[in-house]
Amino acid sequence: MTAQQSIQFKAPRSLDLPSALTFAQQISAAPDAEEYVVDFSGMGHVEPFSMLLISSELRNLARRNHGPKLLCTDFKQCTYAAHMGFFRSFDLAYGNAPGQAKGSENYLPITIFDSREVEREAFEQGIEVGNQVESISKRMSAVLCGSDEGDLFDTLAYSIREIIRNVIEHSGAERFGICAQHWPTKKRVEVAILDRGSGLRSSLSRNPYIDVSDDKKALNYALMPAVSGKAFKGSRVNTKGNWANSGFGLYMTNRICRNGGNFFIASGATSMLLTRGQGKRYYDCSLDGTAVRMVIDTSVLTGLRDALGRYREEGYEIQRKYKEIVSIDPSSASLMLSEDFDVSVVDRILVKLKRALG
Repeated sequence: MTAQQSIQFKAPRSLDLPSALTFAQQISAAPDAEEYVVDFSGMGHVEPFSMLLISSELRNLARRNHGPKLLCTDFKQCTYAAHMGFFRSFDLAYGNAPGQAKGSENYLPITIFDSREVEREAFEQGIEVGNQVESISKRMSAVLCGSDEGDLFDTLAYSIREIIRNVIEHSGAERFGICAQHWPTKKRVEVAILDRGSGLRSSLSRNPYIDVSDDKKALNYALMPAVSGKAFKGSRVNTKGNWANSGFGLYMTNRICRNGGNFFIASGATSMLLTRGQGKRYYDCSLDGTAVRMVIDTSVLTGLRDALGRYREEGYEIQRKYKEIVSIDPSSASLMLSEDFDVSVVDRILVKLKRALG
């Protein structure tokens, strides 16, 4: 079959969550063509998740088959998106490159990480990958907060850390992207992370105790505490240590976000939006990989240690209720702030020393 000569796309006026999912599906489902033209003349409002998703889809489109032409029109009025690295993310020579803008307490531009590079840097420093991810998450959180302490910093550092850990430990993705915006006057933060790895369904399919025969089931299992595609009863994965794989990260993070905000996750043909008091809402999508959007209401942030404690106990209760499928213990890292579990390690060492000294 001969490819069409040209296919036209028109970017939506407001690139919010629903419109971005629809637009991404249109791009993904487009038949082969010699040329694709994207009209940005009407695009105004854009959000971090939407920029990350659409730029990734357009990048894939530009690399389809023998590399068709990807042309864009009327885009120069989109200065915010250009500053955030949106256009250069799919190789259009306009605006900043991903990660070029320095970021501030109001935003974190589209930034692309190489998964193997993160692992290599950890190896060269003689530290665990989890520690390197912790360093990355704290650095980005400090940029968004304008501070390296406080409830907002703790919340962002923990949440970003756990999502990135999931990417590196489960997805097999060569790279992943992150983009975020902080609106202090609206008391709202949005953080988006996207990878083009194996996806939740494929990752969880290694666990013989759960049914992930479709993407909707995979999403629901992924958000349960102690459900993992690597660590399960009978697996040979190490489940000991602070950074051990345990399947608690997504559960704890989505609970944090739903305390006044919301949590969105997409993989394969299905996506799910979780909002406190409104339950679940599903959307159709078409995503090879996994994408997460965390929206945090900064006006209701309490001490993260107390919140993690509450969610931890609720997670334990769910774990006991469904013990036939969630039979592993959670890692320290998934349950608390890093400085807390680091202290617990020191405490255990001191106890052993005291015992040895009589």
